[in-house]
Amino acid sequence: MPPSPLEDSATVDSGSSNSGMLDSPTKKKRRSSFTVKKRHGRKTLIRDLSLSQQEKACKFDLNGDGELDEAELAMMKYDKDGDGDLTALEIHAIVEDLLRDRGSIHAMRRIIIALSCFVFILSLSNLGTSIASALLVKETTADTATAEMKIVGTQDVMGTQASAETFEALEMDVDTRRARRAMVVQSLLEDPQGEHHHRFLAKGKVKCTGQKKCDGDISFDVNVMRQSDVENIKTKCDQGRIVNVKRSFPGGSKDSKGLCNSGTSITIKQKKMTEKYIKGPRKDKKKPGFQMNVRSNGVDTNFDCDGKDCYLSGDNLLNGPGGPCNLNHGSDDCKPDLVCIQSKNDVTSGTCSVAFWDEATWYVDWDNDQCVQNCEGAPNCGGLAGRWDEQFTSYTLCCDTFFSYLGGGYNKCVPDLDWHFGLGRDCTDNPNICKGEFQCKSLKDFDRSYCA
Repeated sequence: MPPSPLEDSATVDSGSSNSGMLDSPTKKKRRSSFTVKKRHGRKTLIRDLSLSQQEKACKFDLNGDGELDEAELAMMKYDKDGDGDLTALEIHAIVEDLLRDRGSIHAMRRIIIALSCFVFILSLSNLGTSIASALLVKETTADTATAEMKIVGTQDVMGTQASAETFEALEMDVDTRRARRAMVVQSLLEDPQGEHHHRFLAKGKVKCTGQKKCDGDISFDVNVMRQSDVENIKTKCDQGRIVNVKRSFPGGSKDSKGLCNSGTSITIKQKKMTEKYIKGPRKDKKKPGFQMNVRSNGVDTNFDCDGKDCYLSGDNLLNGPGGPCNLNHGSDDCKPDLVCIQSKNDVTSGTCSVAFWDEATWYVDWDNDQCVQNCEGAPNCGGLAGRWDEQFTSYTLCCDTFFSYLGGGYNKCVPDLDWHFGLGRDCTDNPNICKGEFQCKSLKDFDRSYCA
């Protein structure tokens, strides 16, 4: 039986309805396929937003799950007017940020590539250094006796960069220094022409006096070092090392003198040992002593070693004008014709300088047990001092050092001390030149008068 038009119409409507019903799942499926591609990042719950933002957020909740992922949240932020649609200007802002971020990514990528290349170059450098070190280890060996790097199978020393080493010379105590000084003077007086590392006290058979300028080359011991250190210095000097000696002076002053360099010559003279010394008990034995002269740059440094300590002397250790010196050493730290004068800013330190009349040095007149000045023709003068005389910058330092046991004060220690206070002005012909508390007085054993 053929269908009626009504049935046909129902059939069509039903088909249309079915078609609509079929279309809806298809569209929903397409929508679902769109949301599958969303980013799986941190999500924001719409209910956590403010009421004004919740309405706006619902327009960008593409899958209707009540949450906004990072992409949906970014779209909502770029929607400035809140209508749920992105205008051309808003899309333009999104593209600008995208391009800017892309440029930053490219810049960071270039920086990472450059750093990677740099690290690669450093790795190659370290690899080359490691290979070179391995080759050197196979081709070189360390000589423990001389502390040198030598080529394996030969005695050739590998060239290395020169470096200076410094040894410290110590101060001698007062008794040791004076005993060494007296020993030097005695030995030179007994044999002035003999070979002596403290130089000559006399020329020919002429005895040195204050008028004889034959003592300018005497140098007394000024410092002390352990013999083990001096032996170490000798070893390093033989190897051509640069070696310096450092000294300290009262007041904090220091100086450093060069001992060895590439052109240094060293002379060693062993001291004689007695049979008793050689065959003595093992516990009483000391190292054999020796004398060593180190000549460098035209100056000498002498070491007199007794088996335990070495005493230093030589013109290398004498300071020139302006150099530091020890007041308690007299002028032993200064070059000839210079004296150690007390510094104006520090009473404990001294400076090597030329002495003027009012700064003339004082030394001991052992025949009369007095301190006299290094001059001639005046009551305080004891004649020109010899190099062997220990000189002081003031009569007080000289008297306090040697004659503190004498009674009578400085007037007992210094002859005609009043004349020194009057600065030695000769008033024989004009007594009125004496000013203030000074008076023109004739002095004992002199036919002249002086302000005193």
